[in-house]
Amino acid sequence: MMPQKHQGGSWAAKRAYGGSLLEMTIAMTLGAVILVSLFSLYYVAAASASKEESRQASVKEGRMVAMRMVRDLRLVGLFATEDIDGDSNDIDHDIPGISWNNGLHEALEYATTYSLVFSCDVDNDSTTETIGLWRNDEGVQQDIWEWQRDSVEWSQRTARVIGRNVDALLFRYYDKNGNEIPSSGPIPVGGYTLTTGQRFKVASIEMTIVTRSDQEEQGHYQEYTSLPDGTYWYDNHHREVYRFLVAGRNLGLGA
Repeated sequence: MMPQKHQGGSWAAKRAYGGSLLEMTIAMTLGAVILVSLFSLYYVAAASASKEESRQASVKEGRMVAMRMVRDLRLVGLFATEDIDGDSNDIDHDIPGISWNNGLHEALEYATTYSLVFSCDVDNDSTTETIGLWRNDEGVQQDIWEWQRDSVEWSQRTARVIGRNVDALLFRYYDKNGNEIPSSGPIPVGGYTLTTGQRFKVASIEMTIVTRSDQEEQGHYQEYTSLPDGTYWYDNHHREVYRFLVAGRNLGLGA
């Protein structure tokens, strides 16, 4: 009598078949875990790279703007010697139609906590320029008026943004003995504006620039940054603070 076949196949085959399903399920689960882990690592790495790139851009721009302004401030009062008659400088009046105009051409034309206007041959082209620096919604703005020797007049204003992602631009002023002008201590609300006599005594200028990262860093702890005028930030942006004390070679010589 021949043994009958089991309708469902052998028990060994069933065990092999069941084992294959179990192994496949485990393999798929492990694969999914590995894929999720790899994706998480990639996401973290990409986010870190983006954050670092944003920070580096802020640092690079901040340094470039700061060093450029430091270079220009060192030249304050260094007027071009060449003029239409070749013996002295012809500039004997201020830029007309400006709110800070007092009719006199000076090394420091206008000096406040948040803006600065000065004269010098900033680009070494034997022509004196008047330079204005302040911050607006776009960043640090530079205004330039150039002395025209032929017409003996100032040119029209040329404006350009020399630094973006700038949250603050602040100036403080000191005489040749290191005393702050107008006085040391907390900066009043709205800052201060130097008088003509105070501007004449300025020998060095302290400049503070605050730059921020392009993007907020989600999940990053909030940073606290503050300035002497009471301005502060507490958010997810990364900020760099640059502070320089610049001695004017041609400032405060007679004070």
